[in-house]
Amino acid sequence: MRFFFSLIAILILFNSSSFAQRYELLWSDEFNEAQLDTETWNLWNGTAYNNEDQYYTPREKNAYTEDGNLYIVGLRENYEGREWTSARLESQNNFEFQYGKVEIRAKLPQGKGLWPAFWLLGSNIDEIGWPYSGEIDIMEYRGHLPTQTSGTVHFAAVSPENSDRTPNQDRRYIREEYNLPSGSFAEDFHLYQFEWSDSVMTWYIDDVEFFKLTREEIQEQTSYYPFDQPFYLILNLAIGGNFLGNEQPDKTTPDRNEVIVDYVRVYQDANKKPDVLLDYNDNVNIESTENLNLEAHATDEDGTVERVEFYINTEIIATDSVAPYIQKWSPKIDGCYEFKIKAYDNENKAGTAGPITFIASTGCEIRSFFNKPHFFPGTLQLEHYDYGGLSNSYYDTTPDTNLGNGQGNDFRTTEAVDIIPDENEEDNYLITETASGEWATYQLTIDQTGIYDLELRVVPGTGSGRISFTFNGEDRIYFTSITSQDDQYYTTKSLNGVELQKGAYELKMEIGLDGSGIKPDYLKAELMKATTIEDPKNKQPSSFHLNYNYPNPFNPTTNISFELSSAQSIKLDVFNSLGQHVGNLHSGTLNSGSHNFTFNATQLSSGIYYYQLATETQVLTRKMILLK
Repeated sequence: MRFFFSLIAILILFNSSSFAQRYELLWSDEFNEAQLDTETWNLWNGTAYNNEDQYYTPREKNAYTEDGNLYIVGLRENYEGREWTSARLESQNNFEFQYGKVEIRAKLPQGKGLWPAFWLLGSNIDEIGWPYSGEIDIMEYRGHLPTQTSGTVHFAAVSPENSDRTPNQDRRYIREEYNLPSGSFAEDFHLYQFEWSDSVMTWYIDDVEFFKLTREEIQEQTSYYPFDQPFYLILNLAIGGNFLGNEQPDKTTPDRNEVIVDYVRVYQDANKKPDVLLDYNDNVNIESTENLNLEAHATDEDGTVERVEFYINTEIIATDSVAPYIQKWSPKIDGCYEFKIKAYDNENKAGTAGPITFIASTGCEIRSFFNKPHFFPGTLQLEHYDYGGLSNSYYDTTPDTNLGNGQGNDFRTTEAVDIIPDENEEDNYLITETASGEWATYQLTIDQTGIYDLELRVVPGTGSGRISFTFNGEDRIYFTSITSQDDQYYTTKSLNGVELQKGAYELKMEIGLDGSGIKPDYLKAELMKATTIEDPKNKQPSSFHLNYNYPNPFNPTTNISFELSSAQSIKLDVFNSLGQHVGNLHSGTLNSGSHNFTFNATQLSSGIYYYQLATETQVLTRKMILLK
């Protein structure tokens, strides 16, 4: 065991990718004491997860110190109904840290069914659970592969409050393996190292980098980044479990297996980050046309400020390297804008200020254009989309088109949806410059449950267009093959016999195909047959009922069922989120009664899909989620 000098006396320097990190020892356990430090380490008592075989105990025979080393021992023995015992040490609530460098020098066991690991868990796991808390595996090892280890991060695709799935369904991970060039991890001690900052994670073995993962690479798979909080340490030896596949413990596995740890050390960068201040409060109300001087105050106690970056909604709008740090900016478009500053010192360490929110004109609160909902039966003018701003109540691929371009846009001039006067009808406006993927929302109240005829009017483009409407993100209707009709200025498309239920909805219009210049005008709903609560046909006013698919989410198959009140000709089709047809489950006449079809999505990628049941007079569409 190497003697290690005191924390105060030693300052150790390590090199990271392009800037020297002045790493300073924050905490260590050298295991020099005769007894395990129970003020730092909590010992598990019980079983674990992942179909592991061992029973973790706090007994000294499973975890002890000797000759300056920690021994974590897996033993073949009958204990509490299990055939193996082992130990798991955690520093939860005793030692937790955010960012820095971890070094663990250790020797690993060899044998079938052995799964030692050195890892970190987010300190908020008891509040929000796994994988939402985040997990960082510094080292994972399979005893039947004595020359290979791996590093991994686990996280969730969404935050727990935004999830409607199980934790395992939300789980995402990124892993990289390392193969030792000579020898094995069981023959000698090796150094397992991990560096962690707000922007990058890096794994090393014996000072050899084998895995680097940036914040952006993780955020490509999640809207909920959990690695900006304190984490705690875990050292354990599992026996058996999912990670080992078919290589589970058997009679060839040694009866005694030891993970021998020389030391655990945690360092943090001694360089102090710049101090950054803003002149604004949390929320600032401004006009969309207002020109602002954004100013940041940045200083660095132990170095110099090299550059200051100005961010609006996560995008860098300017960089300044000379004080005073000032940038002119105007929102131009109604909405909410998060403003943040990052200042970097001469060692590339960043200090931040913000975010604060600029609320421009109508802001980002979603509300109806008239401050009251639109109504069906009735006519919805499609330029009367909700207030709420870009990416909240609408999405436009060219948000600057209408800003001072001189094309006569005199309606909703500080919003990004492209609108022009209708040259054929006074006081009417058209949405123009449409592109596939653009959308807008409308707060809608349906006054009466019943059967409706829907009419969409547009000015067509030179190609074929497709527009869909979704009610509360569930039922969707499509208007397809929208083309010019006998050289008429307007084109109208109709959907008859659509079942609509009384209630409040967020109606979302989506451009599936822009038709080389399609210009939406209005959507009209005419009530053809009203149904009431007293009407025994209220639940099936359309002579059929389409059930929700099961399971949902699904992979790769799901069941779609429906009931027909009489024999009739039907089509059951599946579309993707762009409205593209991906499959037909049935076309033809079916007898009255219940019918069930299985949809197989083996050849499709994960995403949202819609299944549509259509008769000669009626159409109903529902959403389903393929999750692979």
